[in-house]
Amino acid sequence: MPRHVDERLRTDLLDAILNSVLETGLAELSLRPLATAVSSSPRMLIYHFGSKDGILRAVFAEAARRQAVLLDTWYARSTEYDTPTLLLRAWQWLVAPRHERLLRLLFEAHGIALRDRKRYGSFLRASTSDWVLPFTRALESRGFPTERATALATLLVAMMRGLLLDVFATGERARVDRAFRSFVAAIEF
Repeated sequence: MPRHVDERLRTDLLDAILNSVLETGLAELSLRPLATAVSSSPRMLIYHFGSKDGILRAVFAEAARRQAVLLDTWYARSTEYDTPTLLLRAWQWLVAPRHERLLRLLFEAHGIALRDRKRYGSFLRASTSDWVLPFTRALESRGFPTERATALATLLVAMMRGLLLDVFATGERARVDRAFRSFVAAIEF
């Protein structure tokens, strides 16, 4: 007899799981402590997600979905800026403390996915395009041809991710902000 997963309960569990791993990270993820943290049982987690791997996949997908919402929100609020201001505002918005936990979790998910591309390769591909596409659209809307907009967006994403890692690792926000401003100043618009 096939099992019937209550999607509302699964969604509530996933939200609780994501909130838990935003606090604790993924490195020490274990079913029993996770179940306790979300007021459930390991059996219920397995029932709703199939396995620990299923939980990770769901967490990765939900974190990526939330990241996409953040980037879409940024893009919707940035239509009136010139290109350099747009990029500087994007950086300020991404590095804001309110986004740090989600971005740290996504970096951790990337590390896990890079170790096991067979299981998580689709997450890697999707999370890259989730960043590149909004920047490509923003640049195209400012008159950049598609090929140049895509290339520049790819470079921006690589730069931003690298600098975000630097900020998270060192806490040296002022130095990293200066580096990003220098990068934007060096781009030919």
